[in-house]
Amino acid sequence: MSPTKEDYIKILFELGGRFMRVPNKEVAGRLQISPPTVTEMMHSLVKVGWVDYMPYKGSILTEEGTERAKQIIRKHRLWEVFLFENLGFGIHDVHREAELLEHSTSDAVARKLEEYLDYPEFCPHGGAIRTSQMDVQEDRTITISDAEPGRKFMISRIVDDEKLVNYFRNQHLNIGDEVIVKEVDADIDLITLAIVKNGDEIQISMTLGKYLFVESI
Repeated sequence: MSPTKEDYIKILFELGGRFMRVPNKEVAGRLQISPPTVTEMMHSLVKVGWVDYMPYKGSILTEEGTERAKQIIRKHRLWEVFLFENLGFGIHDVHREAELLEHSTSDAVARKLEEYLDYPEFCPHGGAIRTSQMDVQEDRTITISDAEPGRKFMISRIVDDEKLVNYFRNQHLNIGDEVIVKEVDADIDLITLAIVKNGDEIQISMTLGKYLFVESI
């Protein structure tokens, strides 16, 4: 299934596109499409007022685009909670199904779903559900790639992507885990982490570390 306009602005939001320009290459990588296809879509998003695009520099969300992205992310995360808590889907399986449901969910249905779920605060991957809390969460967290070596952090969110979620699970990095950043080596794109609960040390790439969000503790 081809990505929709809403998929693009959702990815831009998750990659920090509300406050900085995101290169087309990063968007293409997340959506697994070609950069020229992204460029074509960005021009379409400019026309509807959701994005400001500059060739060779990337795209940044407009205020309208940011609010639209928050609404679709909210619907996506509500469906993830429903699938996880009510239908027994695994935490690593809910993303794909929520992707299908989010685009056909009206605002009225989203409100009823939120009420039915008793107003959850976070999705299974740690993402804030209330749009008013999304900016708060973004402001108080950093990516593990930007974390200062020698300090302790708690994993608070994983970017909502099935492959990324499975990758971090296989590395034994889960929401709520405490880690110490032992070393960051930009020259070889590598971060060394110690998992506090068992002392194990693991290494992940800085590139993938941009999708793992932590809070200082």
